[in-house]
Amino acid sequence: MAKGMFIFDGNIGMTPELRWQPANERSNGEVRPLLKFNVKYDRLIKTQNPEHSYEDKGGFWVDISYWGRDAEALSKLLQKGMRVRIEGELRLDTWEDKNNPGQMASGMALTASTISIMAQRLDTVLLKARQPHQSNNYSASQSESEC
Repeated sequence: MAKGMFIFDGNIGMTPELRWQPANERSNGEVRPLLKFNVKYDRLIKTQNPEHSYEDKGGFWVDISYWGRDAEALSKLLQKGMRVRIEGELRLDTWEDKNNPGQMASGMALTASTISIMAQRLDTVLLKARQPHQSNNYSASQSESEC
């Protein structure tokens, strides 16, 4: 079955929430991080009006789930309002509406494969100090034979 990739830019609408999912067969018995947040896909069209240079022509909210190993690090970086580029598999989810019992609601959801921070709203970027490389416990003959 072919999967479609959806790539879009948008603003984060809520503080990202990091959850730890219990170990299971799919995770090879390891606890896995899951980062959840939403992003507004805004379909902005340039206008001729100098007071309102762009007009929203039908954007929508997308619920994002990210299972990457760097989810914990991203949870410390990503903030509400930040501009991001998201890549992943888009789907339509349905659930019972909390405000209208018995009624179903639906919305767009995406399992992200890549999350990139866009520079538009950044003030500064600080890199942490580089960690020294850990030495391998291989002998020279083992390393040469593997090349």
